Amino acid sequence: MKKQQSWANCDEDIKFFIKKLIDRLKSELGNELVGIYLHGSLAMGSYYRPKSDIDMIMVVERELKGSVAKLIGITIAKETINRPTVGNVELSVITANVAKQIPKPTPFEIHYSSDWHEKILNDEVDYSKKRTDADLASHLTYVVQRGICLYGKPILTVFGQVKWENFMESVLDDLYWILEKDHILETPFYGVLNICRVLQLLSEASQTAHSKDEGGEWGLEHLPNEFHPVIQKAMDVYRSSDIVNEGHRKTGGKEWNQAQLLAFRDFARKKIKEINNIGDKVIF
Repeated sequence: MKKQQSWANCDEDIKFFIKKLIDRLKSELGNELVGIYLHGSLAMGSYYRPKSDIDMIMVVERELKGSVAKLIGITIAKETINRPTVGNVELSVITANVAKQIPKPTPFEIHYSSDWHEKILNDEVDYSKKRTDADLASHLTYVVQRGICLYGKPILTVFGQVKWENFMESVLDDLYWILEKDHILETPFYGVLNICRVLQLLSEASQTAHSKDEGGEWGLEHLPNEFHPVIQKAMDVYRSSDIVNEGHRKTGGKEWNQAQLLAFRDFARKKIKEINNIGDKVIF
């Protein structure tokens, strides 16, 4: 196992890469750039280099012209080609007004991730099209509660508060995908740890956003013993220092007991229905 990392103590090549990306974005946007903010595992001190992504939100003063958005998207995509990690950058660009008001649905100017990389470089993105992202309610909650300002104005002066029900709706939307069909078999450790994290969120009144690491620890303490082996394996794989290629990141390069995964999925389905008091309503 390799110890988890935070922004304060992360590997120097990771820090150098992120700072170089920020410098490029600053040079392209100038005074239009309000700030760049880190959230997710690297901000919360649960970043594991072989598995984790680097999650960021960038805030700009106003809506970007299509030509500017295209330039910024290409800049991000080209910079990430030389990243030192298997995990990629996940970065959304939003306006200052969106950051403060956090409308629902939440619009964005640019989104970059592995899924968008080729589309951006192949000029397949229509930047004139207005887009929204249900995940932003979750991301912005993590920024406000546990994020780090990498550049620009302080978090509490830039971001408004996400309504907790909007945060939970975003989180549950992701969970429902995990619980649908056999999706948990596609993303075992991510699915198991997210189930734990959401059940933790639903069981507490503190309205505190948790990491996957914290969710797994909570699951081992609070969920039935029969599921501890699959939860522990998910944590071990997530925390492992084993390097895996992009094609095996979702499984961690390990074999999984499908019966254990599906039993945990079924348990989670039942718990979610009980908590939400939705009876026999079919949601999966």
